[in-house]
Amino acid sequence: MDATASSISVTSQTVSPSRIFWATWAGWMLDGFDGAAYGLLLVSALNELLPLSGIEASKANIAIYGGLGFSVFMLGWACSMFWGWLADRIGRVRTMCITILCYSIFTALCGVVFGVTSFLVLRFLVGFGVGGEWAAGTPLLHESVPESLRVKLAGWLHTATPSGIILASAAALLIVPSVGWRGMFLLGILPALLTIYLRMKIPEPRRARPLTQTSSIRPLFTGPQAIVTWSAALMVACGLLGVWSSSFWIPTVVATKFLATGHTLAKAQQMASFASLATNLGTLAGCFLMPWIANWFGSRKTVGIVFFLASLICNVVAYYGLLETLDNITLFLVTVPLLGFFTNGVFALFTIWLPELFAGQSRGSGLGFTFSLGRILAAAGPLMIGALAAHIGSYPIAITLISAIYIPGILFIAMTRETAGKALPV
Repeated sequence: MDATASSISVTSQTVSPSRIFWATWAGWMLDGFDGAAYGLLLVSALNELLPLSGIEASKANIAIYGGLGFSVFMLGWACSMFWGWLADRIGRVRTMCITILCYSIFTALCGVVFGVTSFLVLRFLVGFGVGGEWAAGTPLLHESVPESLRVKLAGWLHTATPSGIILASAAALLIVPSVGWRGMFLLGILPALLTIYLRMKIPEPRRARPLTQTSSIRPLFTGPQAIVTWSAALMVACGLLGVWSSSFWIPTVVATKFLATGHTLAKAQQMASFASLATNLGTLAGCFLMPWIANWFGSRKTVGIVFFLASLICNVVAYYGLLETLDNITLFLVTVPLLGFFTNGVFALFTIWLPELFAGQSRGSGLGFTFSLGRILAAAGPLMIGALAAHIGSYPIAITLISAIYIPGILFIAMTRETAGKALPV
């Protein structure tokens, strides 16, 4: 038995892989719920908060401040480099507990604000907490389960995010009509309860013991590994810019479309929740099938290129073709599961692939850096969409233009190391 498999098997003998998987999955699912709340409630929240701040709740202002809200969230999310470093020092489970407490508390506080400035500050802090889930939870799973299950469970781990978004969509349909957008945000405190289970039931992976005497960052930028680190980070940036500038805007695009055609705010909110639900059912399918897709292609690079090309094509067809040119919201809603399958589903590949690019002592920092840089670069995307939409008067055209980011993304995929068929590095 090799060193990798041996180190993992010790943990799997004491804690079942299913317990580790579901504990990690639950953390991701709940942060997906918290993150989705903003996109679902954006129109309702800003229609109330902008006038309270002395700003007209016009279509243009909602687009601009909505985009700003997405961007500050991503900037907070970009701080996951800190969480990755912390996970390499104090452990994966401890760090994961801290991140969950962070994002759950600040999400709940979003429900009690009375101004757009404080709302945006809290969105930054929510993003800061959510960013740590990736840097701590992903290595926890990879380092704790048997090699024979690792790829499958890693791919399935990303089903947690769309599951959380689906849960949030259902909650928005059922709860918002009764308690409003504030009540929905207040539900964000619930993930804090998960930290009790994590601390009591899930041990640290043996090979993730704190490495206090060794730098976990320097190896990322030394020799050939430096090329891998930078290309992976830029690949992630292109994927994030693509998804945050397209499928994550679907609820807002749909709500705006229904408001423009004379429907009530309640009806627009209902259809936005339905669109989010449909998108994330497609995402769920993409994430669930990813382990088999990756195995069938036999190449991480090929899968990434196929999904990036498909994302570009789907965005152009759905937004420019169906929504802008044909002005057919019904056909657009039919295609949103396909948008979710490709634009969001590719991140299940990243959950499998990226941990394989870094040695154990630097894995948390490596994962933190790739998504930190990616999120910093991608943070401009939602703001650009909001500004473009306000300037040209069309979300679909703005989203179509930004979708071109998938083209350089394909080049960065080609520069990243192929790891298919190899064990997780020690």
